Amino acid sequence: MHSYRLIGIVILIGVLIGCSASNAIPSPTLAQGPADTITPDLTTTSSLVQTVPSSLATTSATATPSTAGGSSIRFFGSSTNDLDRIKIPLVTINSSGISSRPVNVDRDLTLEFWMKANAADNMAPACEGWYYGNIIIDRDIFGNGDYGDYGIAICDGKLVVGFSVGNDDRLLKGNRTVTDGVWHHIAVTRANSGQVRLFVDGQLDAQINGPSGRIDYRLNRPTSYPNSDPYLVFGAEKHDYPGSRYYNGLLDDVRISNIVRYTGDFARPTAPHPVDANTVALYRFDEGSGTAIGDSTPGNQSPGVLQPRTGGAAQHWSTDTPFASSSAPLTPRAFLPMIIRS
Repeated sequence: MHSYRLIGIVILIGVLIGCSASNAIPSPTLAQGPADTITPDLTTTSSLVQTVPSSLATTSATATPSTAGGSSIRFFGSSTNDLDRIKIPLVTINSSGISSRPVNVDRDLTLEFWMKANAADNMAPACEGWYYGNIIIDRDIFGNGDYGDYGIAICDGKLVVGFSVGNDDRLLKGNRTVTDGVWHHIAVTRANSGQVRLFVDGQLDAQINGPSGRIDYRLNRPTSYPNSDPYLVFGAEKHDYPGSRYYNGLLDDVRISNIVRYTGDFARPTAPHPVDANTVALYRFDEGSGTAIGDSTPGNQSPGVLQPRTGGAAQHWSTDTPFASSSAPLTPRAFLPMIIRS
């Protein structure tokens, strides 16, 4: 989480102290979001250690991904509190204490997935921070990056990728439009040296030298945001910060690896990502129903949960996949939160 949010928190605290009779908490840089968008809870003390729901506190499988047929996940770009998203805990809490899950990658990293989205549903303008875009993947923490954090979003129809270590926050801006209503394979690589590359359909789209060193979620770190900080989130801004924008589209076959898989152009995949020794988590979304999201690596070590918007889980499952594509249009989003530039 970055400077515009930290400024907002300082202002919010001042308002709470000096204007206790007021129910509205304005932010100087962000327009107030819709009624169902809430400011992160400031009542939890910063000395608390992160926790995760008991349903996700162990590595035991709650669902086995289907190997027959296939499906993808549909997000609707809504900003209801902690809904319309997938949440994957980065840590496990058990009788022995807190330990890191495999999905909590620390140094070399490859994130790859398939996406299908329309421009009219993802209208964030050109931006100087991924957290201003329609957010697809959010592995942020509230405040500076600590060991590190990152995110992927859409700004002006193109992908942007951000990595932070401490207060060193850098943004990679893509060049190719991806909001054209067709499936695209996306790969983001990040080396421990800081080198970041973005590939669209196997072609190098952009690259930068980012901050070097570890980028994992630090175990036992104090947080006032235990319901959002220690999670990897798909399809939403994890803290539901007022004015944030959310991904509206399809997502499929997310593979996370602990190596840099690509350094140059490669052939666009024609089949789902395989599991190999460097695959730390793989989300095929082939369950097709329910809210349990399985990790297809051996042992289902980093499972997640779909938190559906109002209307239930069924609306989030689609049979439109990169390998069985449909021409059916995506339903438009219901509203567009606006960000005011200061």
